Amino acid sequence: MTLALTGLIVLGVFLALSKTRAPAAAAEAPVLLLVVGAGVSFLYRASGLPGAPAEWVAAASEAGLAALVFACAAQVRASRFARRCPASFRLTVGGAPLFLVLCALSAFVLLPELSLPSALLVGAILALNGAAFDRRAVTGAPAPAAVKAAVRNESAASIAFGAPVAVLIAGYATAPGAGQIPLEPLLEASLGALGGFALGGAAGLLAARLLERVNGAGGERSAVVAGFAAFFAAALFGANAVIAAGAAGLVWSEETAASGPARLRLRRRVERFVPPAAYLLFGFTLAPRVFEADLLSLLFAVAAVTALRVGPRLAMLQSAPLPKESQVFLAWFGGAPGAASALFAMSLLDDALILDHEAALTVVALAVVAGVIAARASSRPLANAFLRETAAAKKRRLFAS
Repeated sequence: MTLALTGLIVLGVFLALSKTRAPAAAAEAPVLLLVVGAGVSFLYRASGLPGAPAEWVAAASEAGLAALVFACAAQVRASRFARRCPASFRLTVGGAPLFLVLCALSAFVLLPELSLPSALLVGAILALNGAAFDRRAVTGAPAPAAVKAAVRNESAASIAFGAPVAVLIAGYATAPGAGQIPLEPLLEASLGALGGFALGGAAGLLAARLLERVNGAGGERSAVVAGFAAFFAAALFGANAVIAAGAAGLVWSEETAASGPARLRLRRRVERFVPPAAYLLFGFTLAPRVFEADLLSLLFAVAAVTALRVGPRLAMLQSAPLPKESQVFLAWFGGAPGAASALFAMSLLDDALILDHEAALTVVALAVVAGVIAARASSRPLANAFLRETAAAKKRRLFAS
């Protein structure tokens, strides 16, 4: 009931903010939102006021994550994904799992406070990317439209398909309660995921097959109705609401006649509100933990948003029919932990049964902050470098011909 009530409150806030221009401006300043959130947190704690209830913060984060997963899933048509965007497909099915494994192994080796299940959870959370980079720098970069679309499609697919994986790994990283068998939390997470997929799939199918006949083909309103219906049904029946929303988006995307621009418009509307709110709330709740991190955690965070992230992505793109400069652009402009990672971490805030709970959240907080800062600091110089490399490549091809 807490999740359903929180979802209604979040919906009301979104509808109120949709009448203003504040979300669009805030979406362009993720670092500022983190700083403001952290500053408010320090002032709030210094005042001696009671802390924000972890249960409500977790429920609000889960609602925001469900909205983001739904919007990303609605953009992806799984049956045509590999054929329409092979570079994004390679990064999603190859680069993301490889990053998860390398990240988890690095965390397990470098950070003695993390067990293997909690290290896997850290890797799974950080593999949820798609909202850290300066979108204005990406859209304004002199890259071909197909390369920019690949960045956008890969980020959507990573969130849509990565969220269920993260949910199951969170179940694996949950300590069993008294009288439970060791794998019972994983079984419960699997059953919740299965129930969420069934509810969400049914809602998405009904929206595409029935509601769109009333509202007209390609109706975005039908998709939104399916997403909210799936979320609240899962929250009321004890299924996983995030997976339910994602399943509604995926099935609706497969069955609808909506155009690509309509799907992208739906995602952008959600991303006007969710990432700014996520960064602000993350700054308030988890960002102050960066001051508790040790040197090993800092080294891991820097590696996670640089070498561990870019290396697997470049490896997956080596055989892709793309110029070298486009491969580098795709490798860097994507894959950084962002709003989805922040929301998933905050959704675990009240789950004390997660193994190495506090240590895992601190490591994720440090990596998310490092990823957002690195993305913002490097986006413009890298876009300029891409411009120079593109011009040099054109000259080489001209001389070669």
